[in-house]
Amino acid sequence: MDQDPSLDSYQRTIEDVEVVISHAKLDVNELRPLSQVIYFAKKVENYKFLELDPDVHGSLNEGCRVMFKGEPNDSVVLCTKDKTYEVKEAETSNSLLLIPGMKFVEDVPATKSERQLEFKEIVGIFHDYYEIKKIKPRLSRLRTLLNRKPYKGKELEEDEQLVDYYSTEDLLKHVQASEDEIKQGLKEIDAFCLNGKWRLFEDNYHFRALSYMLNLLDENSWKINEVPLGETLEFLNELLPKEIASHIVEMYLEPTGELNDDGDTLMQVKEEKTCRYLGAYLLRQAAKFSLKDFLDAWQDSVPEGLTTNLKQLAGIALYSMDTNPQLIWYFPEEDLPVDYNERFSLLFKQREKWTFDEIEPYVRKLATEKQSANAILTKFARASNVNGTKFYSSRHGK
Repeated sequence: MDQDPSLDSYQRTIEDVEVVISHAKLDVNELRPLSQVIYFAKKVENYKFLELDPDVHGSLNEGCRVMFKGEPNDSVVLCTKDKTYEVKEAETSNSLLLIPGMKFVEDVPATKSERQLEFKEIVGIFHDYYEIKKIKPRLSRLRTLLNRKPYKGKELEEDEQLVDYYSTEDLLKHVQASEDEIKQGLKEIDAFCLNGKWRLFEDNYHFRALSYMLNLLDENSWKINEVPLGETLEFLNELLPKEIASHIVEMYLEPTGELNDDGDTLMQVKEEKTCRYLGAYLLRQAAKFSLKDFLDAWQDSVPEGLTTNLKQLAGIALYSMDTNPQLIWYFPEEDLPVDYNERFSLLFKQREKWTFDEIEPYVRKLATEKQSANAILTKFARASNVNGTKFYSSRHGK
């Protein structure tokens, strides 16, 4: 390699190249008629190498937005429209040279013509690069941000300044996930868009709004699978802002595909979602409940025709059958750390031994396409068999 030819008193010539070819004992007739002279540029730019997979490369070629994301204390991620990638630095024992315009054999026609020279400059030398790995979106911040200003009712919104409210574009900047993954995450936490900003219900307001709808069912003796949509919305719109009424209906009712005699669309109550929310709301009111008293109060809180069962509380509550009295308490998965080691440490402090059915709801969201909940448990917990039942406990326990 040469120095920049503009700085040298001598530049390589075609004759120099032919001498080198001869010394290498190569037949000049078997070579393409182009030689490239590589030299160091006057200034080496501060470029970074990033290894791309076909999906990211395709997004860039199509002109789609590809973003690096992360707050000052975050490890950085790369996001396309629908995927999230972890970005890590990797080292290589070889020097990687960045040479713009470098031609390869397929770029030079195999014609018999006079040899030509082209000068190419090295604009970067690298001993490391960044590699990417597809990961699950980091959506925990979504709930954290929206909970800064939960929706408590229109009467409490009027004097609020527009701070700590987040549009879709705001969330794209702060949440380490792709746009499609963020939209799916918003749906999963039952967020709603009000005046262009994403919101979550404050818990007491949520309970009040749902109670309006459930009381309407009770007052009219409607069956849980014969709830008229139009009449329900008309009633709720008198008590709640229109957007809120629509959101409550969307959360807890689903169409049956039938119409009543008045031509109104019939809806049915979503049993698991309704029972799960009301059970969680009751549990949040105290540290621990008598299991028997809780089960009675829980069943009494749901509309006639719905049946509560403890499986509906998977991932939000724990209960003990070997205490007197038997107890149940609120223990939501969403409050656990995202870090694997920290999460399992808290799980085994809460309970020394877990069956698979007990612990799986607290591991499920950590699973990926390549790593199932079973695989995660094998890595971070110790399995044992007691009277034919498989239990999981801390790897560092006695």
